[in-house]
Amino acid sequence: MLKISLPYLLERCARKFPDKVGFMCEEGRWTFAQWNANANRRAWALAGLGVGRGGRVATLFANGRDVLETYPAVLKLGAALVPLNTRLNPDELCYLIRHCQAETVIYQGQFLPVVGQVRAALPGVKAWLACSGEGRDPDLNALMEAQPSGDRPEAVAEHDLACILYTAGTTGRPKGVMLSHRNCLWAAVNLAQDSEFQERYRVLLVFPLYHSAAFSLLNTSLYLGCTLVSMARFDPLAVLETMARERVSKMAFPPTVWNHILQVPDLGRFDTASVESVSSGAEAMPLETKRKLAALFPNAKLGETYGMTETVAAIATLKPGQGPARQNCVGRAFTNLEIRVVDAEDQPLPAGQIGEVVVQGPNVMEGYLDDPAATQQTLRGGWLNTHDLGWLDEEGFLYLAGRQHDLIISGGENIYPREVEEVLYTHPAVADAAVIGLPDPMWGERVHAVIVLRAGCTLGEDEVIDFCKQHLASYKKPRSVEFVHTLPRSAAGKILKRELKEHYR
Repeated sequence: MLKISLPYLLERCARKFPDKVGFMCEEGRWTFAQWNANANRRAWALAGLGVGRGGRVATLFANGRDVLETYPAVLKLGAALVPLNTRLNPDELCYLIRHCQAETVIYQGQFLPVVGQVRAALPGVKAWLACSGEGRDPDLNALMEAQPSGDRPEAVAEHDLACILYTAGTTGRPKGVMLSHRNCLWAAVNLAQDSEFQERYRVLLVFPLYHSAAFSLLNTSLYLGCTLVSMARFDPLAVLETMARERVSKMAFPPTVWNHILQVPDLGRFDTASVESVSSGAEAMPLETKRKLAALFPNAKLGETYGMTETVAAIATLKPGQGPARQNCVGRAFTNLEIRVVDAEDQPLPAGQIGEVVVQGPNVMEGYLDDPAATQQTLRGGWLNTHDLGWLDEEGFLYLAGRQHDLIISGGENIYPREVEEVLYTHPAVADAAVIGLPDPMWGERVHAVIVLRAGCTLGEDEVIDFCKQHLASYKKPRSVEFVHTLPRSAAGKILKRELKEHYR
């Protein structure tokens, strides 16, 4: 009987499309057959070092050949992946490795310095493996060369733990989200069915694979047999050059990254004709950004996806052609998912009323690692509580109003930061913006705007406030404005408003 798992997706591609390029990166190009053979060699090497069913393997990787071959190798063995955010500091990495009880850590040579800083504090790690010839640790790239290329006869079941992905920690310590092979597969099925994906696509992979959106992009591409065009790091100019050179078909970034790309000088010099699908996630895309993307990619269909780590980045999707008239809309639930908006007693609210967004479906996580209380609170009554505020219209389209803890109550009025931010993004001088509530002795809270200006632009506080007054009810306008060079963001591209509030308070 066929048991479908994440490793099966690559193995199936190797049989169906053996000579098709599976992925390309700065180091070269590999067909699906070569990709699977190399993943098998890595799996055999890891098995010889003690990695096996039920184990936990933490990784420190940039995008490229090492990560694309090592991830399926670990999964083929029935072990669980724990992808680590390479931007974290040593203390944060130590916390995650201890928390997940990883027995093995695999890292690229460029991360040898940070490994040197954390190694002594992690006696529970039995094996440190490098993907380079540097340092004292065994070199996985060298060990795999002597291994067989055939598939290992390891039975991996759908309900086995596939990975532990850590949340960005926007409300405190990161939580380990436990995702089974089934969860990840259903997320890929949802995205393949309802988002703009085709087998013939060349899919750009720039977002790091320790993030759920990138992980789902990888799994969906393998589900369909798309070619991945991988980049080790994000650089706006390099993205556009790679897109034109490799004839990329699909590009997906959070809104803040798209804004960086749109600021590249002389955009008209790039050939964007190959791009058929442009999408966004992490947060609702401002309408002004959508208009600019439509002009830059005239042959592309523009869509959005709303998700979170706990759903492997898939909750709702706004399909091409559905979005222009729907501000703050993130689409309808994926086919294999249900969405409700509920009140404080978890009772469904009628269309148009704002409440908490809750979801149910096969891609919803198994729970939080070693945190039964948080798991029970988040998965109440069989529904995942997102802690996002929103409302549904009569057609089932979901509109986001912001995070529950970001709601501003000023003078007894509810103010949703996203509404104010949408107005700010329409100003030609504004590159990035965040709206938060700060304590106010008279009103309880006041609206405070934090703004990043476009290069060469100037703007004053009074000008911002007056601009917002033209487009919003007076009580919603910012009462104070500050201009900064950058906004703090998570690995997913979401603004860390908790950090902003702590800073200004």
